[in-house]
Amino acid sequence: MRAVRVERPGEIGMIRMERPRPATGELLVQVGSVGICGSDLEILEGRRPAPYVRYPIVPGHEWAGTVVETGPGVQGIAAGEGIVAEGFRACGVCDRCKEGLTNLCAADYAETGFTHQGAFAEYVAVPARLAHRLPVGADLGAAAVLEPAACVAQGLLEAGTRPGMRAAVVGSGTLGLLAVSLLRLSSPSELVLFGTRPARLQLGLSLGASDTVGIAEVRRLASAQDRFDLVFEAATRPEGAVIALRLARRGGTVVLEGISGVERPAVIADTFALKHLRVQGVFGASGRAWRWIVELFASGAFDPAPLITHRFALDDYEGAFGALRDRSSGALKVQLTP
Repeated sequence: MRAVRVERPGEIGMIRMERPRPATGELLVQVGSVGICGSDLEILEGRRPAPYVRYPIVPGHEWAGTVVETGPGVQGIAAGEGIVAEGFRACGVCDRCKEGLTNLCAADYAETGFTHQGAFAEYVAVPARLAHRLPVGADLGAAAVLEPAACVAQGLLEAGTRPGMRAAVVGSGTLGLLAVSLLRLSSPSELVLFGTRPARLQLGLSLGASDTVGIAEVRRLASAQDRFDLVFEAATRPEGAVIALRLARRGGTVVLEGISGVERPAVIADTFALKHLRVQGVFGASGRAWRWIVELFASGAFDPAPLITHRFALDDYEGAFGALRDRSSGALKVQLTP
């Protein structure tokens, strides 16, 4: 089969490799669509921390596809069915896994697309226990966005939502816009998106935001301080967390999902105590979050398709990465379609 492999930082290419054979308990899946994430750029550029990648690697952790073969011992899923699958290959027996926090598995880190062959390929093999079945005829492109959506869902499950709350989202990238789409389902009295790109802020309104504020609008930003019951931060800059903490009211909740990559803290720790804040970090998605997001997608209550802006053939992976890097392209969620 064809696959796109990163041999080492800075070196990527199309290769021919043997099609995987599903081992006991595994599924062989024909990839329909696979998204390119910022973490895939980290792999290519060598910016991902060493414990979280194994070179050479075929990336691709945001994907959906069709089962073509089942390995020995697989039950409940048949060839021809559309699926998505959890990326973390959790051990299932450590304390965190037994608590249901499979995203925090204490065993050695293992994740499809980072330590195991991912979906930048025509086929991928995954453990059947991690698979989630899709409705018949589901849009595989939209379903491929369920992986980042599950990460957002993890944050919302940890924080808890209720009707009528005042909510804010900081960051108008993929995660921020997914947060808007999911938060609207809880019927907030106010849902404000804070970001930097006008086109994305406009998309946020169509996804359910009641208002948007550009980060550069200093006066409006100042007037929104100490206002929101729940603030979901999904920026990739250190100032994102600072803004989120300022926006939260005293006694409010802040979910920090964005990873800036900086070593020095930008926030003042005393803010947590003085504002009596509940601050929740998020790392990936547990099986519980996956189940919730797939159910929302299957019911029609949640559709991430509007976030997909570009699709490329697998052979044009260079064009796909180029679109993602080019701020003038208007790219949001870029996908390959093997």
